[in-house]
Formats: sequence, C-alpha cells, structure tokens
Amino acid sequence: MISQNLPSNIKGLFIGDEETYIFLFREYYVSLCAYSRRYVGRKDIAEEIVSDTFLKIWENRKILEINTSVKAYLFHAVCNNSLNFLRKLKTENNLEEYFRETSSENISFEVTSQEIEEQSLIMESMGHKIEEAVSLLPEQQQRAFRLKRLEGKKTKEVAEIMGLSVKTIEMHLSKATLHLRQNLKDYLTSFLMFLLMK
Repeated sequence: MISQNLPSNIKGLFIGDEETYIFLFREYYVSLCAYSRRYVGRKDIAEEIVSDTFLKIWENRKILEINTSVKAYLFHAVCNNSLNFLRKLKTENNLEEYFRETSSENISFEVTSQEIEEQSLIMESMGHKIEEAVSLLPEQQQRAFRLKRLEGKKTKEVAEIMGLSVKTIEMHLSKATLHLRQNLKDYLTSFLMFLLMK
C-alpha cells in the first residue's frame, strides 16, 4: 500500500522502477549496515542481512505496506531481520558460540561516546521497565521468570526449585513472556534482545 506521504521518487519502487531501488540502496545501505552490526557484532553478517532485506523489499514491492517514513521502515525491517538471525542461532544453540567467535576474532567498529552513553541510558531504562513489569506478574509466573531469565537457571532446575513439573514451568514462562511483551510494547525490540541474550 502506497502512503500519500511518500516522496514521488520513492513511489517508483512500487511499480518496479530500478532507479528508485538503487537510490534507496545508495542512500541507506551504509547506515543500515552500521545499525545491524550493533545487534550482530560482525560487519560481514550485517552486510548480508541488509542486502537480504533490500532483496526481499524488491521481491515484495507490489504488496509492501509503508505507513511510516521510508527510513523508519527500512530500519525497522533491518532490526527485525537482525533479531531473526540471532533468534535462529539461539534455536540452534549456536548463539553463545557465535558471540565467542566474534569476540575472539577481535572484530571492532567505531561507536561514538554519545552513542555509548545513549545505549547505556536505554539499557538502564529497560532494566527498570522490566523489573517493574515483572513485579506485576502473578507470584508463580514472577518467580519462574526470575529464576529462568534473570538468574539464568535451566527450566529443569526451576521446576525442581519450585516443586513443579517442567511442563508447568514452561506454561508459567510462556504466560509471563506474553504478559511482559504486552506491557513492554514500547520497548519491544530491547525486550526481545533481552530474552535472546538470556
């Protein structure tokens, strides 16, 4: 769906104008790669994610729905795809190994002091928001979530500590996560990152 607020040169994307596509790529590729790299930690992976994002946008250009600015749409898409990459690694139990390898390769990138300060404030705010939301959970859900997500215990260990079955603990964790996602919707990206890294 084409928003009436889109610049006329951007609207060409929806009708297959390659010049518009190239314009978007040149305009945002570098900044999108830097943005993705903050999530995935590696330049090559970030470039792959951004390239795939642009490819999917081109392939699905006729059915795209852009109701925000094009820039916001692109950054949101890259954010989601970066999170999906990390989520896939976690599902395959390769997330910790990936970040160990990334760290051991001493892969670095420039981040300004202002960006570090902003990220620190965001994480501090996120911590307060999560704690506030967790404290509103029903007692059993709250305890299960704290043991699993905040203390890093395995589901089986949580079940033993609470004297409940693993299935019951999984149910409590599922309900707690759903509740927190709803209550932290304004911080959803940060909350998903929090869950992925635990």
